[in-house]
Amino acid sequence: MKYFVAVYQKLRNIYTSQSSMENDLPMICPSLRVYENEELELLKPPSLLNDDQKKALSIIKKQNVAYELNSVPISPNFWDLNPNNALFDIYRDILDKNSLKNLEESLDKVVASQSTILFDAKGADTKELKAYKKYQTAYETAVNNVATHLELFDGLDTDEEKTNWNDQLITLNNLKALAFSEWKVKGSKDSIEKELSRVNKNSDADLYLTMAQNAKNTFEAAEKTDVINNSSIHDINFIPYDFMENESGWNNMRLEKAELESLHNEAKSSNENLPTEILSIDYDESVIQAVEFDYSFVHLKRSWFNKNFMLSEMFEWKEPKKISDGQTISSDFKLSAFPKTMMLIKNLKIVLDPSITNDTVNNPNQLIYFGPLIMKQQLFVNKANNQKFLKAVTNVRTIKSDQLNTLTRKTATLDAKISVPEAVPQPVAQPVTETPKVNPVFNNKINMGMMGAVRTMRPVTPVVTPVQPQPTPVKPVTPVIGTPIRVPGIFVPIKVPIPTQPTAASVQFKVFDKINNDPIYKCAISIKGTNNNRIFEIETNEIGMISQMIPVGEYSIELRVDDYAVLNQNFSVTNTNPLNLEYRLQREEVKFKSFFLIGMICERMPRIPVN
Repeated sequence: MKYFVAVYQKLRNIYTSQSSMENDLPMICPSLRVYENEELELLKPPSLLNDDQKKALSIIKKQNVAYELNSVPISPNFWDLNPNNALFDIYRDILDKNSLKNLEESLDKVVASQSTILFDAKGADTKELKAYKKYQTAYETAVNNVATHLELFDGLDTDEEKTNWNDQLITLNNLKALAFSEWKVKGSKDSIEKELSRVNKNSDADLYLTMAQNAKNTFEAAEKTDVINNSSIHDINFIPYDFMENESGWNNMRLEKAELESLHNEAKSSNENLPTEILSIDYDESVIQAVEFDYSFVHLKRSWFNKNFMLSEMFEWKEPKKISDGQTISSDFKLSAFPKTMMLIKNLKIVLDPSITNDTVNNPNQLIYFGPLIMKQQLFVNKANNQKFLKAVTNVRTIKSDQLNTLTRKTATLDAKISVPEAVPQPVAQPVTETPKVNPVFNNKINMGMMGAVRTMRPVTPVVTPVQPQPTPVKPVTPVIGTPIRVPGIFVPIKVPIPTQPTAASVQFKVFDKINNDPIYKCAISIKGTNNNRIFEIETNEIGMISQMIPVGEYSIELRVDDYAVLNQNFSVTNTNPLNLEYRLQREEVKFKSFFLIGMICERMPRIPVN
């Protein structure tokens, strides 16, 4: 886990060096949050979608992803999915409980009692206002004359010209002072400007009312119309808006082992927005030599959200639960902070020790983790420098599959010296319930979900990983500073019976282009057992081939690669004899991109009300 923390710490340092906003709060995301390209595209405003089919795509799916990215933090230590604490629900409630009605009535009275100093009974300018405008114009003319005269000085050559210029300047300044005196006395300057100030203040109130009322109308209209029109409140403007289509906004980074260790030590020393429970989890990551990835900071802009009206002197909040105190991030406040920028990574590569063999990685009875990220069971080799590395599983269907949940439950927890209850995912239908003042992830216990237990990506009915009840009370494990908890290494074994005879076959997969028969490189292959809990995530090599030991059983297979349509089929392994399978993909304009959310930049709200 420590190198995952090190990667977050590096991105945190980069962001804070680029941004000087004192209210920015970088927060780590300790659980697995992966978004596919098509999911994030749903959140774009319709004007940025060229495909009409995408506009009509699952509104419910769009709503679910919007709930995730609008989750408001209730802890100062981390950010994670909290569907019961969504920004638009909180914002709408603030609008509903704000005293807009009283403000409307007071503004109506202001409009009804029009100023008698500025306007007469017929609505025309009063004599005082006409005089004010007249002498104001005369004063502005005198000021302009002085400014024009000053520009002439650079063109003077002789002392006589400079003397004459200075005499004229004195005269012009005297005329300016005289014009100002006439404006003040004959133009009723003080009384007119006092009245103008009063009117302008009322205008500010009117502007505030308009701002708040417009936001309120957005939600009221959504409640009165059908679900398709409701989708507008889930729109998000991404900046950079094209980060899903090209490399705009992405940067590549490689962190060597020494720097990873240094960054982890820095995170432990500073302990800024990082739970001690995470810092105390120490995988044996000695096999990792370096970490390489692309990163981007993607800003979230919401057309319906405007915090400024809450900062207005006109704003009143009389509810017992305060909105914010400007310091504390907790569920004790209505809106102490809100998410504003995603810290995304993609193309993750974990560079391994050269001694690691393919057999060590290609083991169907183990899962490989990098923090909460799950790695493919395949050893890749960089032909340029001969370095061995792992890639992350990016297929969301695989991550949410029952097979992966089963493997996670089998994963060994801690060694014999320290025992904690095993984390078991609950049924999908069980929602997350908000518990005030209780950290839903940690609560003084080691939650194995942080270390790889897979949680659902559905924000409305998410999978949680509570501690399994024990027949006798178990005292929670409290991490000891200086004695980090150790768990099995990056190759986490799974406890399964050892077979007495071979029960797996070597299956060779070949993937070709359907039209020209060219081999397809880097085709992602997802294999799931239909009558067992087996799961495999592999990729084809440059000649479109890959071999995998697969136990006897029935399987479904999904093949995905950019520019080709997804291919879903089934196959059977009936015995231990070698098996050759060929697949031909049809070209189609499809892009498969996945992004891991490693952290979220939230903005701390100032103290509200400010008066």
